[in-house]
Amino acid sequence: MRCSVAIICCIALAAPAQAQDFRSGLSAYDSGDYTRAFHDWFDLAEQGDAKAEAGIGFLFHKGLGVARDDSEAAAWFIKAAEKGQAEAQLLLGSLFFFGQGVPQSYVSAYAWCEIAETNGQSDAQDCRDAALEHMSTAEMLQSFRLVTEWFGQHPHGGQ
Repeated sequence: MRCSVAIICCIALAAPAQAQDFRSGLSAYDSGDYTRAFHDWFDLAEQGDAKAEAGIGFLFHKGLGVARDDSEAAAWFIKAAEKGQAEAQLLLGSLFFFGQGVPQSYVSAYAWCEIAETNGQSDAQDCRDAALEHMSTAEMLQSFRLVTEWFGQHPHGGQ
């Protein structure tokens, strides 16, 4: 639970865009009103706000205010992760590691957790290292190539 609260707090501090609207959802989240948090974040997420996308993904992942749905969580995490949202990248890597809502893939888990760590999410190191322990040399090379390609397409970390 501590990790969950820490991730939500990191999401809140990640970027100033539409901060007041996001903060109202965060306030609702902090008070346990997850349905209101979802409502406050959903419009922002639909407009492409990465923090709100990550927040919506987290609500789906944990089943807070909505039915638990890791496939839906993954879809929102992907949107935020592609924009460089480090917490979403870590959570997406975790979903790939465990095969929750996405096909299980240590290659993808490693890649997203490495990207998250490079983008400042220090908790991603554990995920990345755990995935690495399960991969063959060929899979490691595939992961390294994915990370290199991602940063080639997102030279500023996606932000």
